[in-house]
Amino acid sequence: MKRTLIVICFLTCWIGVSAQSLREVWIEMPDSVMPYISKSQRTELADYIDMKAVSAVLNTFGDSVRIERMTKDYLLVKANKAMRLEIKLLDNNTLALAQTWMGPAAESKLSFYNLQWQPKKVVVAYKENIVKPDAMSDEDFADLKPLLFPRMKEYHLSADNNSLSVSWTYPLLSKKDVKRVEDMLKPQTLNWTGGAFQ
Repeated sequence: MKRTLIVICFLTCWIGVSAQSLREVWIEMPDSVMPYISKSQRTELADYIDMKAVSAVLNTFGDSVRIERMTKDYLLVKANKAMRLEIKLLDNNTLALAQTWMGPAAESKLSFYNLQWQPKKVVVAYKENIVKPDAMSDEDFADLKPLLFPRMKEYHLSADNNSLSVSWTYPLLSKKDVKRVEDMLKPQTLNWTGGAFQ
């Protein structure tokens, strides 16, 4: 009898965790992810979405934090003028968090957690293949290749499916030079396989 009761309690807890909504995940997000917005403000933002109202609050620095999009498994937050945050529920026990800072060029940090915000290790198998476009001469390719360094990664989580796009930004290049090199290292789309992005 005691063993049966333990199994029932375990299953109840497991079902509760697996059925956790994105709203709950957002509200329970650790303050360390966005230190300048409180749990009560995250709740307020989610309530605005439920009421179909403009979802925005002021953070501790006086900047507007706004939920741009929220579905059952995807959240896009404009944290301030210089930072955006995306959360994607990939499965019953994995969420991806992409934080992007919009400096001179965008740079992202990608993290993975279970639904209780405990870190998880996930493989992200992108390839940095520098290729010479067919229309580019060997001489131009040799001249432009050094311009690809330094570079930074920018991540976008899809709202429509479990895919991740990876692109590169160049903090030291002008817009003109970025256009010249962007075909040499093209963005990639990776798909979630249940344990990795490939």
